Amino acid sequence: MLEDRTVHTNAFSEPNALALSRKVFAATGLSLIEVSGQDAAKLLQGQLTCNINDLSASQASIAGFCNPKGRVISTLLVVKSLESFYLILPADLLDTVLKKLRMYVLRADAKLHDQTENMHILGISGLSPEFDVPTDNFAIGQIPLTTIKLPGAPRHLLLGTSDQIDEFTGLLLSRYAFESGSLDEWRYQDISTALPWFDISQSEQHIPQMLGIDQLGGISFSKGCYTGQEIVARSHYLGKVKRALFIAECRQSASGVINGCKVLDGISQQNMGCVLTNAVWTGINRALLVLQIVDGLPKNLILDDDYRTPIAIISDQ
Repeated sequence: MLEDRTVHTNAFSEPNALALSRKVFAATGLSLIEVSGQDAAKLLQGQLTCNINDLSASQASIAGFCNPKGRVISTLLVVKSLESFYLILPADLLDTVLKKLRMYVLRADAKLHDQTENMHILGISGLSPEFDVPTDNFAIGQIPLTTIKLPGAPRHLLLGTSDQIDEFTGLLLSRYAFESGSLDEWRYQDISTALPWFDISQSEQHIPQMLGIDQLGGISFSKGCYTGQEIVARSHYLGKVKRALFIAECRQSASGVINGCKVLDGISQQNMGCVLTNAVWTGINRALLVLQIVDGLPKNLILDDDYRTPIAIISDQ
């Protein structure tokens, strides 16, 4: 169980020490699906781990979309609008999620559309209270665009049309001395706050608790049935979650770190888990690892790559 894990911190830097300057990020690696129709809420309630009925114009939620075996196809950020729902997810998994969700529509009055080109997603770090932005995790505000607060230090996602995003970006850059940030930096910040975005290589590999979705408030254990619910609930109530999410770092290597790479005990060479996702910024490779927690964690972890690269846990989720 999560409470039993032993965490060894042999860090290059602490994740919460990441100084967030005022930056705008035109690229976030995310796409957007709109789910509309009278049965949109019913469809999502039967497929996602969060309770759709708890969402409102002021509160979004992270969620997992699982297969029947309880393995997460994709993590999603679910946002309720006046007439529909927006699903924010990694761009790499857009086609997969659209295809699999459409399998459950059947005769329901629900339509799914890729709105990535019509509704743009802007990342912002360092927004101060003067902008009247939401401060609680996954809370929604308007400044005047739809604004979602991400976990950790002040970071937000903004949704709007291309013109709206361009106008707001220009305002931040010219009047408020914001700078432009890169996709690598944004992904590095996502990892630093244990947001479990991942690519197709890790799709359908982990149950939601292994990704910390429960600790982010994205699993309802009382809402009733959804696809994969039996496995997710059993793991929760029987305490059978044997892996958990950890933030880790290693020095940037010539070969780079591959998502899905095995993580080994540096002494016994035992397989301890894998790399869920990683990003390099300022010469440091920061990663989310899904690791065994049954017998505690070894002090010396290495990647199963050509260089046996040492990797250090700096925080549990």
